Amino acid sequence: MHIKYLFCCAFLFGVLSTKAMAQNPIKVDVMYPQQMQKSQNIQLPGTVQAKQNAQLASLEAGRVASLTVEVGDVVSKGQVLLNLDNQLAKLEVAGAAAEVKAAELNLQEAKRLYEEVAKLSAQQVVAKTLIAERAALLANAEVELARVKANHNLQQERLKRHSLQAPFAGVVAVRNVDVGEWVTPQNAVLTLVAQSDLRLSIEIPQQYYNALRETHQVQVTVIPDTDGVDPIAANLSRLVPVSNFQTRTFTAQIDLPDSLSTGLVVGMSATAELTFPDSAQAAIILPRAAIKQHPDGNSSVFTVVNNRAKRVVTQYTNMPDDRVAIYGQPANQPYIISGVELLREGAVLDINEVQDTGQ
Repeated sequence: MHIKYLFCCAFLFGVLSTKAMAQNPIKVDVMYPQQMQKSQNIQLPGTVQAKQNAQLASLEAGRVASLTVEVGDVVSKGQVLLNLDNQLAKLEVAGAAAEVKAAELNLQEAKRLYEEVAKLSAQQVVAKTLIAERAALLANAEVELARVKANHNLQQERLKRHSLQAPFAGVVAVRNVDVGEWVTPQNAVLTLVAQSDLRLSIEIPQQYYNALRETHQVQVTVIPDTDGVDPIAANLSRLVPVSNFQTRTFTAQIDLPDSLSTGLVVGMSATAELTFPDSAQAAIILPRAAIKQHPDGNSSVFTVVNNRAKRVVTQYTNMPDDRVAIYGQPANQPYIISGVELLREGAVLDINEVQDTGQ
């Protein structure tokens, strides 16, 4: 009987305490914590590449009459690299020019004839059919002149295409033809590689893909594998979201600043050291007073949801200045840092002060 009495008293006390907590909010201080982010570094080999690397072909079929460059030559944009035999093309241009001259003379004669009958028409001494005939001849002459002019332009363009020009500045890396050979637009005759706008291409293991994709900016130190070139500070420029099914890696590219990459050439090797946040090691920093210890050895902190306490069981690591580090918890919500001994799940709160670390 005595035991039942004590149990009933304890139960009533708990009920009364809960009601008291609901009626009397607990005053607490809260804060938005500082976030501590650890970084991880990985080193990967890479190859220097040019953003512009083209296999050039002639725009017309023909016999190579002259080559103006050799492998290793540095060329500028628009420089002539190769000439085809263009004698037939020149004759076509000359013939088209003659047709233009003839069409211009025909147009002048058609205009004269039309103006002649137009004057007589004012005196009503010519038939209307003759006027219509002369007008038709004039219109036909104008159309013919436009046609032969278009053909002349076409032949001039074909003549121009007998010379192959550099589409960008660079160095001639490969020569596939010699003077006297027959080439077609399907045959690559030269390979041109730009010396500026270089980038380092690396293959990154797939386990790092999400961490790199979610990081706003990944710092990279490019360490050239050649003497006399200092390390280059850069950023990860792009990730190619396609994994190689054989190596389980994906390609990433690092743009190299022109002012710093003068000691690098296409094809060289270099090592890329990537530094990016380790999301698994992200932690929030709270005062030690935010921790509530439990008899079973566990610990917890309290956050605020709809002005009530929400308990989060977690482990912590001691830090200097009476602080603790808690892993795996978000930093964008308020944590209670005072009066935690009085708190339980769902307790109504009276928030006394909000501390914001500014992070």
